[in-house]
Amino acid sequence: MKKLIAVAALASLAACGGGADEPAEDASLDEAAAEVIPSTSAGTYTSTTEDGTEVSVALNADGTYAVMQGGEQVETGTWEDNIRGTCLTAEGGDGEDCWNIQPGAEDGMMDVTDSTGQTMSYSFEG
Repeated sequence: MKKLIAVAALASLAACGGGADEPAEDASLDEAAAEVIPSTSAGTYTSTTEDGTEVSVALNADGTYAVMQGGEQVETGTWEDNIRGTCLTAEGGDGEDCWNIQPGAEDGMMDVTDSTGQTMSYSFEG
């Protein structure tokens, strides 16, 4: 709901921009956008699937990522935070896959909800 309100605020601010010669207030738009766009920390997120396979996702500070599953690299690509969440675009893929990453109930844990709505708990090392 908070994100929906922020998006509506962005639209309202853009609509109130005035004439073509008057630029919209950039600082206000930047502040509203900052409330909506997540700020994900680079680092390694590790979890274990139901069948016991370890999965880790390394989000690198340079905007690249790698996914390891069962000790083997299974995917690489780029990542960025945007209004849809933390979005990964696989090399050779057909678009981005966006996640919602939130602090978990325990210290050092993160709850990651994928684009299908499935949430898994990951440990985080930054």
